[in-house]
Amino acid sequence: MLKTTKLNLTQVRRISLLLAYLKRNPYRSLQEILNYFEENDKGFKDRTLYRLNETLSRDFAIEIVFDERNNGYYFDEENSTNPEAFLSLLEILVTAELFSSNFNEKNNALSFVEFENTAAIEHIPDFKIVLEAIQKQLPITFRHNSFYHLKEDDYTLKPYFLKQYQNRWYVIGETDKGYRTFGIDRLENIVIGSKKFKSKTEEAKDKFSNVVGLNYVDHRIEKIHLSFNISQKPYVKSLPLHRSQKEIDSKNESLFDIELLIHPNFEFKQQVLKYGSLVKVIEPKWFADEIKEELRKGVENY
Repeated sequence: MLKTTKLNLTQVRRISLLLAYLKRNPYRSLQEILNYFEENDKGFKDRTLYRLNETLSRDFAIEIVFDERNNGYYFDEENSTNPEAFLSLLEILVTAELFSSNFNEKNNALSFVEFENTAAIEHIPDFKIVLEAIQKQLPITFRHNSFYHLKEDDYTLKPYFLKQYQNRWYVIGETDKGYRTFGIDRLENIVIGSKKFKSKTEEAKDKFSNVVGLNYVDHRIEKIHLSFNISQKPYVKSLPLHRSQKEIDSKNESLFDIELLIHPNFEFKQQVLKYGSLVKVIEPKWFADEIKEELRKGVENY
């Protein structure tokens, strides 16, 4: 994350443009990169690329690599640390800068943008408290309001990391009964403790790396084969269901098939169901049967 170096807005914009360009166009030569920036940033020179590359690698573990065989640079996401999180943060910073630069104009840019949900800014202080506890490796105690059980309970948690899902922030860590996930917007009376714990952030992230959403205990990891109507191909490719998603050959040109390696939990089932008749579960059979039963129940409601 952006912690060891303070990037100015010019650097943020340049990094954003560079990574986006190399994601779309891997193995670009130095001259091709300079030509691209000639249209977007006339101050970008070859030494600018070298400095940005050094900063990205040294401070953020984001790797831009020159591939001699293909004679060009590419964004090496596989060997970068948390590239998705880094790109998301860049998007936030660039978007914030665009809006702030328009605040004093008569036609405020915000009037032309509609956000998906009402922002819950009242939870920002709670987010900050939890993040501080994670960084200092200190436990937190709080009262949690459960939407599912419709009751409140008190907990002590060793927080390991924060995860965003469907526009909500969650803290993941350990209680005395094992790993738990709590929505930050449902925490009250948060207090940071004083007894330092040993961080298990990487172990915790690994447990949740093969899930869509928040629950990794519903089922063991399975290989999932989904077959979509070809009309869904650009959507599913541009917004993958999970990072393990890969395209597999389909003998039918009217279909688009993918394979995932995940825990097929409740959240993933909801993602599949939202495609309705535009997707079919090929394997495993038990999951296909569950989807079929959910669709049958849905029809009965009408």
